[in-house]
Amino acid sequence: MAKRSIRIAIIGVGNVASVFVQSLYSPKVGGIWHPKIGGFSRDNIELVSSFDIDKKKIGKDLSEAIFAPPNVGLKFANVKKIGIEVQPGILLDDIPKHLAVDAVGTENFTDLLKQSKPDIALNLIPSGMQDTSSEYAAAAIHSKCSFINATPASIATDKSISTKFASSKLVVVGDDLMSQFGGTAFHKGILDFMNSRGLKIEKSYQLDVGGGNETLNTINEDVKIAKRDIKTETIAEEIPYKFKTTAGTTDYVDYMGNNRTSYFWIVAKSFFDSEVKIDVYLRTNDGANAGNVLLDVVRAVAKSQKGHHYGAQREICDYGFKKLPKPVLLHHAHAEFLKKYSK
Repeated sequence: MAKRSIRIAIIGVGNVASVFVQSLYSPKVGGIWHPKIGGFSRDNIELVSSFDIDKKKIGKDLSEAIFAPPNVGLKFANVKKIGIEVQPGILLDDIPKHLAVDAVGTENFTDLLKQSKPDIALNLIPSGMQDTSSEYAAAAIHSKCSFINATPASIATDKSISTKFASSKLVVVGDDLMSQFGGTAFHKGILDFMNSRGLKIEKSYQLDVGGGNETLNTINEDVKIAKRDIKTETIAEEIPYKFKTTAGTTDYVDYMGNNRTSYFWIVAKSFFDSEVKIDVYLRTNDGANAGNVLLDVVRAVAKSQKGHHYGAQREICDYGFKKLPKPVLLHHAHAEFLKKYSK
């Protein structure tokens, strides 16, 4: 096995974290998109600490916590005891009432984070927690580790925060992780293809229904609107002219587990204004859909850190995230990412 040289702290032991952990400790993982990024394989990634605010996970070994309720992610691999106990995290925002909370102050958390000496802190907490995510980012700077923000909170897109990371000689990337082949990627991809074939896009919408704790948190009205705005904006940016579009989560269905169904409706015009319509469903698993992108982003951040490229790294942000300071086409983002990090 390759030397584990990228030290990771996981913040938020939810369904995405569960799949990510399984991918690191499974002897074999099928479907890896990019076996090598930045010269690193998945075997180079080492977990050194983990944090959560849910009492049902705190104190458990990470191998147990990733399958503890309310997690409903699929079990892809048997993970033996890792020897990393889930420790309490920070909480500065309102959270769903169904969670039993045990949190610590920022100073205590920073001390715990420092002790594990991570290279990168991976923020996987639920949507709608801006203040908490900002505090985690500040703690990462104090702990001298880079930061990956998978949440919709404004971290990498906040110039004042990214400047602090750069001046501390650290990397920060985000915001709002885009899945490998989730609703946003599919929507952007099909619109780009239709546009490339000369069709004039008139209208589109995307409706998502899912289970799992992340979807449950997202149906909070304020969070739903914020997420919808991010999705809608990134989809609209794929086409070089204005058209009517909207995208967002519409409901939570508990028995769907960590699965998601996305419905797409698109109307375009072709020759003689002949109408072209698309009605299609996409069914995916949220945790697995995030796995490949997270593996790539972690290794790219490690490569940037090693190469002394600090602050918000544009190619990583454009490739792996929805919320960006400047619009970028999906295929262009992928090409630029590989150009810089595939070796």
